[in-house]
Amino acid sequence: MRYLFCLLPLLVCLQSHLFAVENASHLRGINFLYMNIDGSFATEVTAMERLDLSDIMELQLRRGNIELRSFIANKPELNVPLIVLSIDTSNRVSTGQFDLILQVRDHVTIDRNQDKTVATTFRLSRTARSDVNEVDTIKSELRELMSEFVSIYTQQNP
Repeated sequence: MRYLFCLLPLLVCLQSHLFAVENASHLRGINFLYMNIDGSFATEVTAMERLDLSDIMELQLRRGNIELRSFIANKPELNVPLIVLSIDTSNRVSTGQFDLILQVRDHVTIDRNQDKTVATTFRLSRTARSDVNEVDTIKSELRELMSEFVSIYTQQNP
């Protein structure tokens, strides 16, 4: 029984990693990305700090030779394929944790009626516990998350 409790965290980690990898083929053939940060659930992250997070994302993507195009704020339907970072600190008060969710939204076709739409085709997430300086912890986790994304992207698009 004790071994089961030891293996359970390992299986959960492995499952979350497999979830990210199983959708990796959906990144194949993407030649450029638009980028956006959704901080609607992170009210304590200021506009300047969001700009820093945006710079971290952009730097990591450019280092991975991933072409970025300028986000058009007043025409969201044109921003596809789109990489979106969602920051959720709403659970921070009760649990001390925050979530970073990285999604790629792209055009898809629904099989049953051949309807074309935009949907999330790839997702990576990371949950971390914040320390005294929450924004520095978010930045650190974002660097690791973006590094993982760039690695997966470059494997799919050599």
